[in-house]
Amino acid sequence: MLALFDKESTIIEKLQPMTQSILNGFLIFSVIQALLFLGLLMSKKHRYLADFMMMLWLFVFSLHSLLILVNLNVDTTPVLRILPVNLTLLYGPILFCYVKMLWVSNGRFENVLFFHAIPFVVFFLLMFVFFENTDFQQILSMSGGVSGILYCVLTLFYIRQHERKIIDLYSTTKSVSLDWLKKLIIGVVFVWSGIFVLIVIKQIFQVNINLNWFFILIPFFITYIGYYGLKQKIVFQTDLNITSEVKNMSDNNILVNQSLSYEKSGLSELDMKNIFNALENLMKTEKLYLEPGLNLKELANKAQIPQHHITQTLNRFVEQNFYDYINAYRVNEFINKLKKGDADNFSLLGIAFDCGFNSKSTFNRIFKKSTGFTPSEYKKRVLKVVDI
Repeated sequence: MLALFDKESTIIEKLQPMTQSILNGFLIFSVIQALLFLGLLMSKKHRYLADFMMMLWLFVFSLHSLLILVNLNVDTTPVLRILPVNLTLLYGPILFCYVKMLWVSNGRFENVLFFHAIPFVVFFLLMFVFFENTDFQQILSMSGGVSGILYCVLTLFYIRQHERKIIDLYSTTKSVSLDWLKKLIIGVVFVWSGIFVLIVIKQIFQVNINLNWFFILIPFFITYIGYYGLKQKIVFQTDLNITSEVKNMSDNNILVNQSLSYEKSGLSELDMKNIFNALENLMKTEKLYLEPGLNLKELANKAQIPQHHITQTLNRFVEQNFYDYINAYRVNEFINKLKKGDADNFSLLGIAFDCGFNSKSTFNRIFKKSTGFTPSEYKKRVLKVVDI
């Protein structure tokens, strides 16, 4: 992620012994850390394409850190000094492909990485020819920075699409949210911007700025990526597992797929009304919303209705997404429990968890959006109950 050139076109500046020892420690820790998280990901029982992208990302981090460590302590060849800079052309594409592959099952392999890795391959081959050319080294360094910024923007665009999709698939976004990636990307942009500004200041004003200190950020990035990468769940869902009886419900016998457009679904207004009534009956009789991890696939299997039919019915018939539909029931359940006096014996958060919520922040946000009050305000002002 970090690749710096000085005037002599090397990636590392000369360092004082103490400074070098500190950086050595951080880099060694980075390598060990990346390999540890890599091993944890490899040990997962069920791995998806996104997991392999995450493993590749961590491997590049470890290789990058190792090369920087070697260049700090050994008089290496020009090619080895330039190689860490070339690796920066991989970070953006891997991040972008990771987000895309969160929607890809093991049965569908998209060779997206090979296309986005072309700049890395081209510069890698040219590196063996122009490794002594200062202009080439500067172009390579600038290309890494530009590539990083462009892919950050592109990835943020796909994360935004991700956010729009998951509310039609999940009743809680706690395990599938990509907020951690948004924060990571913002941090990367700030780091890259800071490096760029310092390099400009250094070159124009000839100020002695030791940019190698940016290398100490690498283990923090690895920790953040590895931790959340292990927790991240695959978003991929499909109707392919529904029973043959459900498939026969489709008048047009069309392949049941989440991405099928509403226009091709063949659902009439009456069809959507019947589907909605069936969902309402299921919610009231079995209270499926009390299950914190309820998702669209589980509801479709329970209701014997294709997923895209449920999505269309909710979006068009009642103008709600799956996320809002389920959580509206949870809010009503919470209010009913308050009216029954449950707040006298249990905390508000405890009641919320009993209603299907699994996050305090999510519960507070959804409840206020629905009622206009925070849970405690609702208890005091609307129910006229005294807090104990």
